[in-house]
Amino acid sequence: MLREAFDLANLPNRSELDLGPRRREGTRIGFTVSHVQGDDGEIAGAAVFFKDLTRIERSEEQKRLKDRLAALGGMAARLAHEVRNPLASIEVTCGLLRRRLSDNPDGQQLVDRITDEVRRLNTTVTTSLEFVKPVASDLQPGELMPLLNESIRVAEGRHAGGTIFITRRCEVPPFRMDPDQLRQVFENLLINATEAAADPGLVEVEIERVPAPARASDHDAWGEFEELVVVRVSDDGPGIPEEVRERIFHPFFTTKSQGSGVGLSTVKKIVDSHGGLIDVDRSSLGGARFTVRLPMIFEKTTEVEGQHR
Repeated sequence: MLREAFDLANLPNRSELDLGPRRREGTRIGFTVSHVQGDDGEIAGAAVFFKDLTRIERSEEQKRLKDRLAALGGMAARLAHEVRNPLASIEVTCGLLRRRLSDNPDGQQLVDRITDEVRRLNTTVTTSLEFVKPVASDLQPGELMPLLNESIRVAEGRHAGGTIFITRRCEVPPFRMDPDQLRQVFENLLINATEAAADPGLVEVEIERVPAPARASDHDAWGEFEELVVVRVSDDGPGIPEEVRERIFHPFFTTKSQGSGVGLSTVKKIVDSHGGLIDVDRSSLGGARFTVRLPMIFEKTTEVEGQHR
């Protein structure tokens, strides 16, 4: 387009281009081409002006996702109501039948199996309904390390064979977050890592601060921020096959025999609601590495107080 600019009288107002479209975190740029005139009024050159559209595209994508989830949520709520009523009736009937079969252990065992399946199906309906609900984050200044340490404690308690080390850490000041939701994110990632790790397994956690790719513009709902906090969770397990990674965050997709498939998809919803990114690749330990990037957005009052101190 730059070469053709010298042969065109009317240049395009704006064009867009994907840089690395195969990357999960591909960058979209917009650019315009303008003629540069010399002193004699003739075209002496051409200039290209670039603008990073990645954050704008991501914001629009999140809005479209919220709209789709809202529509899906309404349908799921109606469907759940239609399914739960007969399930409740079946469970009550099983209770009555169990009383009549008080002298028949084999019959009671069959009734118990029906009841267990009814409860399992009811749990599945409830879980599905919770997933399609939009995430409402209660953002407030919070500290990352306490909730991360608590998540590590919970994960180690759930799987005693795994050992979790924080191999790299940095000072992270309080920034805007929903602590309960982020704790859910890291508990899920750490529990998955300890379950996937070898026996005895090793899980490593890295925390660092990195410069933001570009300052957020004024129209961005998140305001301006200059840094991201990056948390990486790595394990020494078998890893995630390449053909599975593209679907690992899809709702109801799971590689576990007893998994529901909503854990990682919920994690992604929470990270997205915080304006962050989550990615997965192979770790240096040989297993999987999940990377969470969160914008460090501070309260204005905190910044003012810090300046006075």
